[in-house]
Amino acid sequence: MSRRAAVVAGLLCTAAYAGLAALSGHLSPLARGPLLDGIGPPQDYRWVSPPPDLAAANQPPSSGVFPIPLDPNGSRPATPVTSDNQVTVIVPQGAFAKKAGQIEVSLTIDPVDPATLGSPGTGLTIFGNAYRLDATYQPSGDPAKLVLPLDAVLIYPVTPNLHASVHQLTTSPDGQTWTAQKGSDSLAQQQAEGPVPELGYVMVTGEAGASPVTPSGGSGGSSSTAIILLVLAACVGLIGLGLIVRGRGGAH
Repeated sequence: MSRRAAVVAGLLCTAAYAGLAALSGHLSPLARGPLLDGIGPPQDYRWVSPPPDLAAANQPPSSGVFPIPLDPNGSRPATPVTSDNQVTVIVPQGAFAKKAGQIEVSLTIDPVDPATLGSPGTGLTIFGNAYRLDATYQPSGDPAKLVLPLDAVLIYPVTPNLHASVHQLTTSPDGQTWTAQKGSDSLAQQQAEGPVPELGYVMVTGEAGASPVTPSGGSGGSSSTAIILLVLAACVGLIGLGLIVRGRGGAH
């Protein structure tokens, strides 16, 4: 391939990357990771109480206990993530107040069967597990209350009979009265994000829709397919351009 062809190919690669990054960012702030992070479907969802047709292959979801150090300004920033990657909690600086004699806050994340909790409201469907968030000071074990809201990101499942066009993070201090929080929803990555104003329970809810989706217990969205097709089209275009330029060079 000539130098001119190489330059043109490089420009096309840059343009293709920029276009794909713009598309990813348009989908959701949660989808703005590097292109090399991968565009395949997420792993199968881990249910506390799986649908009957998924029970045989289901694995139990992860829980976790995460230490958050304290300093004179309160708790330090932290980002606990469960080992199955289904829950991420973003703890801002000072989310928990400092307390004399205490060195850290212990944040516990436990999966819960949402069927044991109150209804999120008329017309709303629960997507996946609920999770209980609790915190205690250490070493005393005294309850720790939030001074600033946390931010949570929950992965949600999509099956042939469970899908919606919009999902929301929904929170409750007692598991009975629920509030839908304003946040973001990435259909491509199957994750909903939103604030957690007080400790208690979090889950993902939405209005169940009738659009068919590809099942997997945690399937990839159509947006991932679109990105894959765009990448393939860009590669084919670059190969074709190289062949054309090479042919013209051989004709001189």
